[in-house]
Amino acid sequence: MEFENLRILLKNSVFRDLPPEELDELARTVKSRVVGPDEIIFKEGDAPDAFYIISSGLVRIFVRNEDRIERELHVCGPGEHFGEVALWTGETRTDNAISVDEAHLIVITKEQFDRLLRDHPDLFKNFVRQVRGWLLSDQEIIKQEADAVIRSSRVHWYDFVLIIGVSVLMALTFNFSNPYGIPLIPERPEAVPSISAVAAMEDYRQGQTLIVDAMPDNFYQQRHIKGAINMTKALFDFVYLMSFSEGDKNKKIVVYGNTISRPYDLEIVDKLLLRGYKNVKVLDGGLRAWEANGYPVEKEASE
Repeated sequence: MEFENLRILLKNSVFRDLPPEELDELARTVKSRVVGPDEIIFKEGDAPDAFYIISSGLVRIFVRNEDRIERELHVCGPGEHFGEVALWTGETRTDNAISVDEAHLIVITKEQFDRLLRDHPDLFKNFVRQVRGWLLSDQEIIKQEADAVIRSSRVHWYDFVLIIGVSVLMALTFNFSNPYGIPLIPERPEAVPSISAVAAMEDYRQGQTLIVDAMPDNFYQQRHIKGAINMTKALFDFVYLMSFSEGDKNKKIVVYGNTISRPYDLEIVDKLLLRGYKNVKVLDGGLRAWEANGYPVEKEASE
């Protein structure tokens, strides 16, 4: 069983990069669960207590509206995983998981999952890549559904007005009820403070500052300041939830990532200031100034 668990973990896109000793320990300590055909693994409203990797069989992930109409999100197969989103947010399950046929599952408890993310930050990067893939896939689905709606002769102009109105109302309600919501009329500082590469390096050596790379992922993978967190505008809320939401608001944060065509760093600084962080600065000269001083950078290993 331990050998089989290790084989599945090595096949999984998230965990295969763990150190060998950590993989061996995980393979020994994880639990196993066998479910029969059409057996519910978890449902909407359940408390998040585990993360699952499929050894064999298929599992269907879906949501169900008030009229009991189901929408399939994904069908997972051997080597794939599910159930992690609720563990990140700490909220109850928002989807359902049911086996298509008999399935053998590796079960990683919430305690094990939290420890792995804490001890191995690279796992977080793997999850970010996966979420990016989900977003792109969802955008394509939404586009296809929107095209289908537009082509439908049964849909009138006032239906679109109603949809837009309800969407705006839901967005405003969520924003006002969310403790991390964005003010509708934010007060932006007249000037964003900056810090020189030399001063930033002094804080960096003393472990007193957090470096944030605001560049798109493809630029970040080419090279970045060693130890920097990649925080793009598109994934800001997700990265903030995982790395910043319970942090010290007075912590020193240095952001870099401006280009000739776009000030990525200022966009992220604005968002952090709006979340209440008081000591956020832009790296004067960006990555180029950092490299010119011979300070440490790293290139992310190609997959």
